[in-house]
Amino acid sequence: MTKLSRLCLHPFRAGILLLCGLLLMACGTVANSNSYKAPLTPEGFTGDKHMNIRLLGSLAISNARVDGLPVVELSDLAWDADAKKLYAVSDDGYLYTINLVINNNKLIQAKIVKAVRLIGANKKPLKGAFNDPEGLAIINARNGNANDAELVISFEGRSRVQRYSTSGNYLGDIPLTKQLKNRHNYRHGNKMLESVALHPKYGPIVAAELPLKANAKNTQSIYSLKNQSWNFPRLNAKESSITALEVLNNGDVLVLERAWSGIFNPLVVSLRQVQLNRCDKQRHCQVRDLAIFNSASGWNMDNFEGLTHLEGNKYLMVSDDNKSPIQQTLMVMFEVLP
Repeated sequence: MTKLSRLCLHPFRAGILLLCGLLLMACGTVANSNSYKAPLTPEGFTGDKHMNIRLLGSLAISNARVDGLPVVELSDLAWDADAKKLYAVSDDGYLYTINLVINNNKLIQAKIVKAVRLIGANKKPLKGAFNDPEGLAIINARNGNANDAELVISFEGRSRVQRYSTSGNYLGDIPLTKQLKNRHNYRHGNKMLESVALHPKYGPIVAAELPLKANAKNTQSIYSLKNQSWNFPRLNAKESSITALEVLNNGDVLVLERAWSGIFNPLVVSLRQVQLNRCDKQRHCQVRDLAIFNSASGWNMDNFEGLTHLEGNKYLMVSDDNKSPIQQTLMVMFEVLP
C-alpha cells in the first residue's frame, strides 16, 4: 500500500477538510452512525452517470472509536449477502462489521457495529511484518445460510492468503504459488500482494500492486493460485497501481487502480473491466475503462483501496485515510452499466 501523506488539495480546501474532521472527532459519531454525506462529484456535475457507471451515493466514515479501536486505514471490503453485513479490514489488523442502509438504490448510511483485532495462527493479535492485511474476499456469502461465511484475507508484509472467521480468528492458509510467495519477485517491499477476490471458475485470484520484476513495467497481471495468469496494460497515468479486485457477473474482473505521484500531481482513480475471455495467446487481455476519476477535474477523490460486490451490477468501494487529518474514509456505491 502506498501511503499518501498528503492529497493534492488546494490549501483552502485542505483547511476546510481538516476543520470538518476535527469537528466530527470532537462530536463523535453523527446521528448514531459512523457516516455522513460526502459529495464525490465535481462542481457543475449533473445526473448520476459517469462514463460506464452510475453513481449511487457517497459517504465519509468518521474515525470515532468502536469497541476501543480506531476506525482508520480501511483497505478492503467484503459483503455477506446472506447476513446483510459488510466487513472491512484495516492496515492495522482490525476487522470491522458494518451495517449499511440502502434506500431506493441509494447508499444512505454506514454504521460500524463491531471492531476486533485479527488473531493469527499463534492465537495472538497480528503485529509487525505479519500484519498489514490489504485484500478481502468472502466465502459462502450467497448460499442462503447467514451463519457460515468465512473471510479470505491477503497480506502484503509477509505475502500470504489466509482464511479467517467473521469474528477475526485465523482458520487456515490458502497456499500461494512459488512465484508469489518469493518477496524478491516483487518490485518493492511495499508494492507486494495487494488484492484478492474469489472467481467462480478459477478460485482465489490475486494481484500485486505493481507488476512483478519479470513483467514489463506497464503490464499488470492477475494470478490464480493454480498457476494461471492474465495480463493487461496499466492505466496511462503515472504510478498507477492495482489496489482491489472483484468479479463481475459475466466472469470478467473488476480492477480498481489508483495513480498517485506526488502532491503537485492529480490523484487518478479508475475502475476497469479486464475481459478474461478476450485474451491473446500470450494471455494479454482487453480492458474496458468503466470510470476514470481525476482530482484535477474536481472529483473528490481519496486513496481508494477497497472494493466489493453488493448485488446485481452494484458495487461498493472505499478509501484508506492513511490516518491523515486532511484525508477521509470515503465509501462510494455504484452500478456498472452494460
